[in-house]
Amino acid sequence: MLVAVLAAASFAVHGDFDWQSLGGQPGEELSITLIESDASHMVLDITVPGFWLGRTVAGGTAWDSIELPGVHTQTEIGLPEVPNIGQMFALPFGSDAVVTIGNVEYTTYTGINLVPVQTPEIDMPHNPYPFTQNEAVYGTNSFFPSNWAAAVSPGTWGGISIDKLLANPFRYNPVTEELQVARSMRVSIDFAGTVDAVAYPSTETIRNSASRMLINYDMVDAAASVTTDAEAAEYIFVTTDANLSAILPLVEFYQGIGYETSVESFSGSAGVNEIQAAIFDHYDTGITRFALIAGDFDALPSYNYGNFVGDYWYGCVTGSDLFPELAVGRLTGNASQIETQVAKIIDGYYRYDFAEANTPGIIPSTGVLAAHQEDYPDKYTACCNEIAAASYAVNMSFLKIYPPEGGTSAMVEESFNNGVGSVGYRGHAFVLYWSWNPGWSKTNIQALTNTFMPPVWSIACYSGQYQTSAESLAESFVWDDNGASGNLGATYLSFTETNHSYMKQIYLNLYGYGNYNVGEALNESAAWIITNHGSAGEDNARMYIWFGDPAMEIFTNDTANPVPLQIDCPEMVNPGSQTIPIIVTSDGSPVSGATVALSDGIDGVETITFFETATTDGSGQASFNVNVPSGASTLYTGARLHNYNPVAEKISVYPMSVENGEENTVLGISISSNPVADSALLNFSTPVAGHTTLRVFDLSGRTVDTLVTEEVVAGNHSVTWTTERVSSGIYFIRLATPSGFSSTQVIVFH
Repeated sequence: MLVAVLAAASFAVHGDFDWQSLGGQPGEELSITLIESDASHMVLDITVPGFWLGRTVAGGTAWDSIELPGVHTQTEIGLPEVPNIGQMFALPFGSDAVVTIGNVEYTTYTGINLVPVQTPEIDMPHNPYPFTQNEAVYGTNSFFPSNWAAAVSPGTWGGISIDKLLANPFRYNPVTEELQVARSMRVSIDFAGTVDAVAYPSTETIRNSASRMLINYDMVDAAASVTTDAEAAEYIFVTTDANLSAILPLVEFYQGIGYETSVESFSGSAGVNEIQAAIFDHYDTGITRFALIAGDFDALPSYNYGNFVGDYWYGCVTGSDLFPELAVGRLTGNASQIETQVAKIIDGYYRYDFAEANTPGIIPSTGVLAAHQEDYPDKYTACCNEIAAASYAVNMSFLKIYPPEGGTSAMVEESFNNGVGSVGYRGHAFVLYWSWNPGWSKTNIQALTNTFMPPVWSIACYSGQYQTSAESLAESFVWDDNGASGNLGATYLSFTETNHSYMKQIYLNLYGYGNYNVGEALNESAAWIITNHGSAGEDNARMYIWFGDPAMEIFTNDTANPVPLQIDCPEMVNPGSQTIPIIVTSDGSPVSGATVALSDGIDGVETITFFETATTDGSGQASFNVNVPSGASTLYTGARLHNYNPVAEKISVYPMSVENGEENTVLGISISSNPVADSALLNFSTPVAGHTTLRVFDLSGRTVDTLVTEEVVAGNHSVTWTTERVSSGIYFIRLATPSGFSSTQVIVFH
């Protein structure tokens, strides 16, 4: 049922705009309320409390213009400029969204000469765009848009089928100059078709993002949360043989701290389809989260969208939509430059020793907000001020560097050198520099002396255009020994209003929503601008490249610096079935809730038979029951927990050799059970005869038990250790023979 009402009087002013109340207060944003939801349908109520109506000049003519708080126009250039409400929703696989409009209460305004949509502004100085008007639409005696709402963008987000409801609370007839404005409408969406599945397993991060963006996410949560039993990597590395050794420390680091990795290395260059296929071969919907491409544009190119290139295409693994399943990053350059970037990520950020550096005030929740001076205090300055004023889950502190307020490049340099947590720039830029009054280029980066490497968000045009022979500003940030651990940069002309939203969403994701891994925070921010800015959002999402590690987890400590995790684990283990205990501590205290990993190889680099993760208990312990193959040489282990420095270690495996069909005896020690309650069988072996000792030491190095001290023959031996004489705790058992020493760690738990 449609209800027409006479126009309401305005009672508030917003610049050159008057507030037209539909029952709400000036500036009040609309509401979307979910009334009903199940696997067959959903019902929404949309309420518009009012809007701003004003005058603008375009093409030498005065026009009426509309602003709806919190909403952007997604209409094509030249058509009447009406704000459109984008709302994502979930629906079962195999079904289509059928939209029905119920009650609509609307007001009709007359004598409206509504401005057509013009080419959106970009973050680059330019000559005025020509005025554009779709004469056919403006000469048609009908309302535009033709419907109050429609489902317009079906797709797949991880294991979730999605679509976008585009609601149109404004409908305009350019011939009669009537504007219909819905103060409320009810929208019913039926899911028609044969359902294949409500949802498929999705990663936790996609589920978290979907819960914020899909209005009916609860309908798919149970199905999307099912744990998959597929074997797949969480982190895929794509590189070339020339760069493999440069990237390997990062591969091993992530394998150690609990992101199972897989490496695809090309002998030479590869095309975009080959790169995409390599990623897809290792991908699983419910497991894989990250992909890193390590190589320059000639060897491993970004996808060519026409006017620009980007790696975003590689992240959109399922469906034909632009909602990314994978967070994609890039380390560009030659092997030496990639080695520098890897070192900056691991040692300049992840494992940075804040205490040893003793740099004043390195608190990760501090940030620089640098804004171009254009239209001060509006535009870029206003965007940064809104970021600084936003509410976050942590206590953020920002240094605002605005040229009209005395902001200089020296202030940016000082912030880097003193250890700022992040740096954000909003404004004009070109390939080689930020083009604000203070200037900022490779020369400024080369003058830096910082040892802590913050991430940098360059929300501007062109600074990520790395596909040419020129060294882009993004590459300067990450190639230099100092500078940044990663840089976000666009490869083309980016849109101003969309960039404002993008930058705001990045900070909200990292510091407000707990979306700590950089690439995934960028993905949700991209999904937001696609939903709310239409084609401008799609272009901006696709042209930005993260020159860095997409899995890099941002520290958000707001009162103290991150402190390192330490792990106690055996230095060497024997092949065979066994329990391997790992204790995680920090500053001598056990750490609970840490993720610990243990594996015996890396896919694509060496043979792997097991990859296990566990969470530490209250005593900081995690134990792994594994069968170490005789061919293994190294076990990868480590631990991570948000706002701690993660740690990655390697455990050596005693080699086994076979001669004349018989195994040679090697030096080693193993324990039948660990932790030990009352007693355990200790197995030890020595390749030579001679005096042998087997002793138990506490953490202070004091001998608490002697199990063997005698002459033994070469071969395998065993002894039972009774623990009644020692208290609960961590101990080391040390084997000493004429051929060398071996030790292992054991936990006693009475």
